Amino acid sequence: DDPHRHGYNVDKWVDRVVGYAKSQAAHTQTDHQMWAVGNDFQYQNAVHYYHNLDKLIHHVNKNGTINIFYSTPTAYTEAKNKAGAVWEVRQDDIFPLADGPHQYWSGYFTSRPALKKQVRLASNFLNAARQLEVLSGVTAEEVDTPTLRPSPAVGTSWTDSLEGTVGVATHHDGMSGTERQAVADDYAQRISESHAEVEAGVGLSLQRLLGLQAQLHHCNCNTAGNCLNMSVCAFTTDRSNFSVVAWNPRAQNSRSFVALPVKGEKWTVTGPGGESVASQVVALDNRTAQLPEMYLNRAGMSSSEISQALAQLRNNASHVLSFQASVPALGYGVFKVETGDTAAKATSTRGTAVTNGYYTLTIDPASNEITQITNHRSNVTSAFSIQWGYYRSSTGGCTPGTGGLEPWKACSAQASGAYIFRPNTEKGMPGPFSKYDTELFYPGPSGKPTLEVVEGPVVTEVRQVYSDWVTHVVRLVKDKPFVEVEWTVGPIPKDTPWADPASPVGKEIAVRYHTGLKSDGRFYTDSNGREMVPRDRNKRGPSYPPLKVSEPVAGNYYPVNTAISVDDGDRELVVLTDVTQGGTSLTDGTVELMVHRRTIDDDSRGVFEGLSETMCGCESGLTHPFVRCDCPGLTVRGKHWLVFDVVAEAHAARRDLMEELNFPPVLAFGDGAVKEGQRSWLATALPRQVKLQTLTSNYAQWHDGQVVLRLSHQYAAGEHAVLSREVSVDLGSLFGGGFRVRSASEMSLTSNQDRATMEKRRLVWNVTDVTGGAVEAQLAGVSSSEKWEPMHGLVVTLRPMEVKTFLIDLERPGEAFV
Repeated sequence: DDPHRHGYNVDKWVDRVVGYAKSQAAHTQTDHQMWAVGNDFQYQNAVHYYHNLDKLIHHVNKNGTINIFYSTPTAYTEAKNKAGAVWEVRQDDIFPLADGPHQYWSGYFTSRPALKKQVRLASNFLNAARQLEVLSGVTAEEVDTPTLRPSPAVGTSWTDSLEGTVGVATHHDGMSGTERQAVADDYAQRISESHAEVEAGVGLSLQRLLGLQAQLHHCNCNTAGNCLNMSVCAFTTDRSNFSVVAWNPRAQNSRSFVALPVKGEKWTVTGPGGESVASQVVALDNRTAQLPEMYLNRAGMSSSEISQALAQLRNNASHVLSFQASVPALGYGVFKVETGDTAAKATSTRGTAVTNGYYTLTIDPASNEITQITNHRSNVTSAFSIQWGYYRSSTGGCTPGTGGLEPWKACSAQASGAYIFRPNTEKGMPGPFSKYDTELFYPGPSGKPTLEVVEGPVVTEVRQVYSDWVTHVVRLVKDKPFVEVEWTVGPIPKDTPWADPASPVGKEIAVRYHTGLKSDGRFYTDSNGREMVPRDRNKRGPSYPPLKVSEPVAGNYYPVNTAISVDDGDRELVVLTDVTQGGTSLTDGTVELMVHRRTIDDDSRGVFEGLSETMCGCESGLTHPFVRCDCPGLTVRGKHWLVFDVVAEAHAARRDLMEELNFPPVLAFGDGAVKEGQRSWLATALPRQVKLQTLTSNYAQWHDGQVVLRLSHQYAAGEHAVLSREVSVDLGSLFGGGFRVRSASEMSLTSNQDRATMEKRRLVWNVTDVTGGAVEAQLAGVSSSEKWEPMHGLVVTLRPMEVKTFLIDLERPGEAFV
């Protein structure tokens, strides 16, 4: 800004800023504009950045045309409100989102599925750890296992590092999967390190609550040889007897399916009260047995070195022991496992139907496919089938069926990548599902899956292999109100000579659940696990102009955090997920979910590399002087829970099952000396509508020692005739085990201000519905006209979908009431 220097450019920048402001004024109500400062990659040198901003503000204000200053979102919003303008009211979200005819941002809904799953598992573990810290009183000093690279401090808890790493991973380029591979690896490493620290705290907390001296162990996929998701756990495999300590983080009693890798088939399981627990053993399947060996980077290794390394990685388990564990609300149950003869042996069968007493699935032996589903409790039946396939990732080209676009607009160089999903939508390969007119290619050369049915009294499995990189197990657990599909996908091959002569080809793997429901183009997806949002094929909601879909597949994809459903007004199919995925319904009665992606090209959104992950975190085929890679592509495993029922019963069940799937009991393992028993820290289980969202003392130093308690209503307005009603909880009689709430103050959602103060500052807006009443009709279905009322004593009332946060003064065992 020195006019004597050759690089002087103040006048140019002042004119540019003033011009931008005038241009934006033509599209903005009131004289106030918010300019968000910065962008991706712009804060490498914050001192230099802000020094120049200071200069720019000074010289622009000297010009006198506009007034520019540092501000906050609060000040901006209040200024807009005081202007007295009339504002458009909108209800719909922004999906489907695109920045061009062939640039739909629906790929990141699935990108980097392993990182997405890691964040979800870590979040559940963190939730349980927070509870255990409050109830056990274990301190960070007692845990004393800080991570090697701790995250920035948030509080003083031993959960603090995991709080930080999970929080950082929720960055919009974090678990979204739109970061570079090296950054994704760093997220994963930091989460795993801090997760291991919190495992030590959880183990110590359970030791204290159970009165144990012996150490407890975990198999949460943070150390080699310990990952229950692929049936690897050294502690359970190397012992002839051990104990399982299950902590239930939910506020309702839990009955969860537990599967543990073991050696041999002779086992007995004893419950918390000394009772015999029905159990079952089944031989470990080949696909699962091979998973640990895929982590080997063979680059530069001799054959003997490879053999030795594979021997170290090999899963020593021969069988999986399964049983259902009943655990009280906010409490633990201890189960003893030892050698014995009471565990039933699952056997292979050739029947044409399988059942768990709740559901029956009919199988066609000619095609090896499931063809029908029956719910015996509600006496409803539908045609049903499962279809696996892949979309060929576009590297640029023309899209047929683009909704009347000019021919030249039907073509684009846009490739599919971390952000963008753009399939090459030519017809799929001929095969058993060609009648669905699909763009999916069958994931293998055979066109027909193999079939194995393994039947037992605890669980029956339908094992199907579509290729060496797409398999699933359909599981029917006795009397459970869902059908489980545990899928394993990967390594996705780059070359597929049986289908694609051009190589390599990116692939985006999807599963479709077909039913006979006439859903009339409508389906529902959840919004962050809360409301189920209606979606209409090739349409947006009334808040926005009519949608012209120019990518028939990608333009109908939506984020699915926990649930997607279709119904015909009488019957409903709900698919629950254990990780965020992209989903849609391209034909009536069908639910589709994309579970994995491997693209070759970059999509030109700032990542500058394709999406091609491996099991070793390196890029296969990469030539580098320090990093060599000979490793299989990333393989992931996950679960879908399917509910097929009459609409009212499906609505009731899906909320309970969302919680059961995503917040299962946390498991720890000890030697046989752990005594059987169970205990709850609630006086009584909460109603099924109420979720115990948060219980943490990590921020107590800022709240005079008070604990944060957060409760939420699980059902939306109108979702269920009974369960959507408001419900009351007495905090004074909430806890048991010597704990009691002395006092409670309702706070804002994040507990940074009290609720009464927040309500006084709530702004009233003058709004109009520019759609002629369509948005108001939407709002009437989900909004409440009732105003907030302060809590009366310690009784809390929750309305549908309401979340309330409290600071509570918690009396602990042995403390005298003051």
